[in-house]
Amino acid sequence: MQVGIRGADCVVLGVEKKSVLKLQDPRTVRKIAQLDDHVCMAFAGLTADARVLINKARIECQSHRLTVEDPVSVEYITRYIAGVQQANAIGRSSKTVREFLEKNYKESMSDDDSIKLAVRALLEIVQTGAKNIEIAVMGPSRRLKTLDAAEVDAVVAVIEQENAAEAAAKAGGSSSALAK
Repeated sequence: MQVGIRGADCVVLGVEKKSVLKLQDPRTVRKIAQLDDHVCMAFAGLTADARVLINKARIECQSHRLTVEDPVSVEYITRYIAGVQQANAIGRSSKTVREFLEKNYKESMSDDDSIKLAVRALLEIVQTGAKNIEIAVMGPSRRLKTLDAAEVDAVVAVIEQENAAEAAAKAGGSSSALAK
C-alpha cells in the first residue's frame, strides 16, 4: 500500500514496507525511488519488478534531459511509466485508505500536516505501526528526504497523543451530556 499527499509546499509519499528478514539489511528495502532530481515514485508489490520499471524510467529521464535540454515533467514521466506498465492505484485495503484521505485531506496543508496525514492513512491498515512505514518528502526547494525510523516514530507518537486527547475529550463530553 502506498499513499501520496500534496501539501502547500511539498509532496509526501508513504509506503507500507513488509517485515525485513533477519539476514536482510533494512536500509536496502526501499519502496520509494528517485527518478530524477525533482521526480520520485513509490511502488507496491515485488521489488524486482519495480526495479526494472525504475531503471527504464531513470533512463527515460536522462534521455529527455539530453534530447530536450530540460528536465522531464512529472506528466511526461507518468505517461511514460503508464505506457510501459499499465498500472492502477490498487492495493490491500486501498478503499479504506482512499475514504480516509477523502475525509481528512485539506488543501494547502503544511509539510508537517502532510506527513502526519500520510502516516495516519497508513496506520489505518498497517498493523505493526511505525516500523513498517517508509515516508519520503520532496519540495521545490529541497531534494528527496526519506524520514528515518526515529522521525517516523516521533510522528506516530504525536498522532497517538492526539488520538488519546481526542478520545478523552469525547469520553468527557459524553459523560457530561449524560449527567444533564
